[in-house]
Amino acid sequence: MRRSLQRVLGVPLVAKLIGANVIIVASAFAIQTAAASHFTRAEIATAVIALAAASVVNFFLVRLALRPIDELEQLAEHVTEGDFDARSVPSPYADKDLARLSETINNLLDSLAQERRRIQDLGAQVVRAHDVERANVSRELHDSIAQTLAAARYQLSAAGREDDLSEIRNLLAAANGMILAAVEEIMNVSSSLHSRVAEDLGLEAALGTLARQVEGRSGEAVEIVVSSNAKSIPAGVSATLFRVVEEALREREMRHPRKPATVNVDAGDGFVRIEVTYDGDSSAKAGLSLMKDQVTLAGGTMTIENRNGGTRVTAELKPMKAAS
Repeated sequence: MRRSLQRVLGVPLVAKLIGANVIIVASAFAIQTAAASHFTRAEIATAVIALAAASVVNFFLVRLALRPIDELEQLAEHVTEGDFDARSVPSPYADKDLARLSETINNLLDSLAQERRRIQDLGAQVVRAHDVERANVSRELHDSIAQTLAAARYQLSAAGREDDLSEIRNLLAAANGMILAAVEEIMNVSSSLHSRVAEDLGLEAALGTLARQVEGRSGEAVEIVVSSNAKSIPAGVSATLFRVVEEALREREMRHPRKPATVNVDAGDGFVRIEVTYDGDSSAKAGLSLMKDQVTLAGGTMTIENRNGGTRVTAELKPMKAAS
């Protein structure tokens, strides 16, 4: 019984409407026939023909009434196939409710298209920023490290031509110092490109190392506060949040090097939040703007606020999204 009922209720909407109308008209005809048993065969035949004609007319009327729904179904198929510019066209057969539904779907598609363009713009900005970063690295390698190594090579060549043992030692010592400086510069460049401390040792250890480096340069303390809930954070999330803190502290060093800073890390059910605060305002330079784009692309949010003469940079990520 239940299967039969499900089979009947599972028929298309057109069939349901037409079937309901046919049942109503047929029931009225049957009642009238039973009440007037003196009808002739010709009159009964005429009534049956009229019932059939009414059913046909009813079928076409229902089809016309439901055509806007068919058009919306076709629109959904076009969007699914990748035609993101497809939109619902006003139908002369649509009533107020269907017209409002079409308008709502068009507004939804417009919002999705706008969001899609925004994501494409963010991707383009990230690509441009990476190009700028590569250009800076290339210039640093050429102007600094390459010259240091060339000078070391010159010292080694001079040592090879020298006969005085003490002078050879001096030249080798100078070359050794230059090579050590070049190695340190290479490590600094590598760290600026991609710090593996956050991925290898965890976010808390990476932030501690960063804080000591900043304190060594500026002389002002950087306090790191990590909640017990944030002790275990996925590597991908840790790397992104580390970059946010790095850029925020770099902005603080550039504008307010003598101001202390505080970094708070917290985690909850499905989110990780990091907050950097320090005295003095921030103008959200290119580095922070780039990080905001990257956090957005990772499925998170980032805000840069200037309040009461201070700056607060907040970033929040969802580990599942960010890690994927």
